[in-house]
Amino acid sequence: MVHLAPAQHAGLIQAFSEIGDNLDVLVIDTAAGIGDSVVSFVRAAQEVLLVVCDEPTSITDAYALIKLLNRDYGMSRFRVLANMAQSPQEGRNLFAKLTKVTDRFLDVALQYVGAVPYDECVRKAVQKQRAVYEAFPRSKCALAFKAIAQKVDSWPLPANPRGHLEFFVERLVQPTSAGPVL
Repeated sequence: MVHLAPAQHAGLIQAFSEIGDNLDVLVIDTAAGIGDSVVSFVRAAQEVLLVVCDEPTSITDAYALIKLLNRDYGMSRFRVLANMAQSPQEGRNLFAKLTKVTDRFLDVALQYVGAVPYDECVRKAVQKQRAVYEAFPRSKCALAFKAIAQKVDSWPLPANPRGHLEFFVERLVQPTSAGPVL
């Protein structure tokens, strides 16, 4: 993915439009940083959920991406998820750190989604080559993923496209003879 040209990113994003009618939510997990592929996919998204852990490089990467998307593409709303948090309070503290710097230097709005706790079950699931939710459904992180998925499922669909590279949003919000496609 890192080595794809911008036209190839656009082609891949366009390919998602072909599967748009068959799903409710498509999650794209990009790499960290502000590479072309990351920016292309984030600009194509209806919602941006930044996953940040309490490490300097993670916080710096998140801030750099927010700054770039705000400055160059006019994006101003971002959701934040704390990852590998030792406690719910640590997740909120991490969000507060990021908010403090964005409030000072940028004109953006951040919304805290929650925290995924640090959990050894993630490592064990990776070793088993299975999703943690499948391998350890009662683990702390699996329960957190379920709660976050329920939040995401309750987010309202946008009334109209943002005008960026959104791939199948127009088909989701345009009424058809049978009503809107959800």
